[in-house]
Amino acid sequence: MKFFIIFFASTVSCFAQTYPRWFLDPVGLNCGLTACGYAQNYFQKGSSDSAAFLEACENLTRQHYVKIEGGEAYWATESGVYWMGNNLRETIDSSSLRNIMAHAKKLCGYSGKNVTLALIADDSSAVPDSMLSNFECSREAPAWAESLPQGSGYVYAIGIAPQFFYESSSWESAEKKARFNLARSIKVTVQSLQKSNHASGQDIRNEEVSAELVNVEVVHRWRDVSRGLYYVLVRMRNW
Repeated sequence: MKFFIIFFASTVSCFAQTYPRWFLDPVGLNCGLTACGYAQNYFQKGSSDSAAFLEACENLTRQHYVKIEGGEAYWATESGVYWMGNNLRETIDSSSLRNIMAHAKKLCGYSGKNVTLALIADDSSAVPDSMLSNFECSREAPAWAESLPQGSGYVYAIGIAPQFFYESSSWESAEKKARFNLARSIKVTVQSLQKSNHASGQDIRNEEVSAELVNVEVVHRWRDVSRGLYYVLVRMRNW
């Protein structure tokens, strides 16, 4: 009986993942450009809050403007396609980061069991009361996680990351991958080298990415607890 109670409590804890609405669905804020920062929970809460705020400032800087360049290689064989790695890099304006750090306004904060969050803006935006409530992540995948939204004057991209030791690292990785995928959808050059032998054919493909992203918005976030995956959906106006 004791084992069952411990197991049941552990299972409930695993699946009860609660986050603020402003974190899960930031598109509903309906204000200026905002950004969220993620941090692990340190012994001193103030350290977690400071780290989350700094990360939010860096993310807001990237959302205003970031240049993404580099290559990503894949190896295709008859048995499947294998990722070989990348050297993608982000370049931001350091003076813009300093300005945001000096003037950004913290709109909201949240301290969960495994992560600390900070929501900031660089203007006098206010969070609607309807966005302050906490909700559990749906166990069912949202439509946008299965198929990217189309039309409405935006280009969309999704980033997916696995569960790392620190939850903050998973959210950071998913958001970064979303930006990379957005850049890839805008401008990518594919170089392909094909080889073949008597047994099978091989195709080594290199994708060179070079794009400038401006005013990128995080639209939705979702955590697939059952599979240990983190999703972030971003968009940018299609001028």
